[in-house]
Amino acid sequence: MNSEILNPEFQQYLQSIEKENPQRFSLKKSPFPTISSAEIAQQVKGKQVAQHKFPSLYATPGIYYPPSVNLEQASSELTANYKATIVKGKKLIDLTAGFGIDCYAFAQNFGEVTHVEQNKELSQIVAANAKTLGLNIKCYHGTFQEYFIENSHEKFDCIYLDPARRDAGGRKFILEDLEPNILDYLDEYWQKTDQILLKLSPLLDISSTIHQLQHAKEIHIVAVKNEVKEMLVKLDKFYLGNNPEIVCINLKTKQDIFKYRFEDEPVADINYTDSLHYIYSPNASILKAGAFKLVGKKFNLSKLHQNTHLYTSDLLIEEFPGKIYEVIKIITQPKKELLSMKVNSIAKNFNQPIDVLKKKYKLIDGGENTLIFCRTFSGFQIFLTKRIR
Repeated sequence: MNSEILNPEFQQYLQSIEKENPQRFSLKKSPFPTISSAEIAQQVKGKQVAQHKFPSLYATPGIYYPPSVNLEQASSELTANYKATIVKGKKLIDLTAGFGIDCYAFAQNFGEVTHVEQNKELSQIVAANAKTLGLNIKCYHGTFQEYFIENSHEKFDCIYLDPARRDAGGRKFILEDLEPNILDYLDEYWQKTDQILLKLSPLLDISSTIHQLQHAKEIHIVAVKNEVKEMLVKLDKFYLGNNPEIVCINLKTKQDIFKYRFEDEPVADINYTDSLHYIYSPNASILKAGAFKLVGKKFNLSKLHQNTHLYTSDLLIEEFPGKIYEVIKIITQPKKELLSMKVNSIAKNFNQPIDVLKKKYKLIDGGENTLIFCRTFSGFQIFLTKRIR
């Protein structure tokens, strides 16, 4: 870490160039004898990423930004703030802390946060930024195994970790592919805390994760603007069973959180019917969670087909957590009715992919209406709809 980057003179210069192409600075001589061109480019890149991903850091003078790879691997401030609402207490330790965005968020709810990081420079950067932000974060350079040996009697209200994914070699992604392998260290973690929060890839199978980890009290599927970003698993040492609460949230939307118990979905009943006046498409967090029957049951909707995750009703259910379409008409002669239409289009459980359908009917993206190609109770159908929300 080059402390010269935090000097007011350079910070003022950085502010004046923050909107320029970072690569431009890599190719010319630095105006600062103690700061290289590559370091200038790194700070410019960091400011640009922070403006959208870490807005609080961007708005704070004197933040030191790490290399791009650390920026990319870090949680967004939005998702970090959400996970900080899941756990509270006096002391938390982050065993795989990286750039520390999650630590910054946890520090709002915990009296003391310990940041454990093997990369020495990254550890120094986080310590400097925590001081600038006025946060009580203790930074430790080393592995969490080393930390536990050196602080053998220390206990925490929560252990948090975001394990990295090892190359799975083409295999289906499983918990054993993580580094550190959580399953190998759980017994050791339980000696230090009664509560663990894990950030896992949404690629993991929820059912397998529950059975392997045990003690899973809550699972949070976190989407941002309908794109699933994280799966958070809250483990409680005293919780026994395989029926955690599943929490589905779609951040940066006005949609309500959808909650249910894991074992409620397999036994839920739902009606199947042809399309009625409105069609509903659940948000991505609900689809990832697999609440294919419960979401319809909760809002008194029928499903178009067992394997088509679209729902329907004659009454408008405005609080539905997803997209809502009003059916204008059923397309019965697509070659005649759809040719060169300007329209948005989606395909759900249809016999052809959407790219093929667009090409087949020469569809032009845009317009106010949406074509829904899907399999229904009666077979493959096409609906011309108007987006309600």
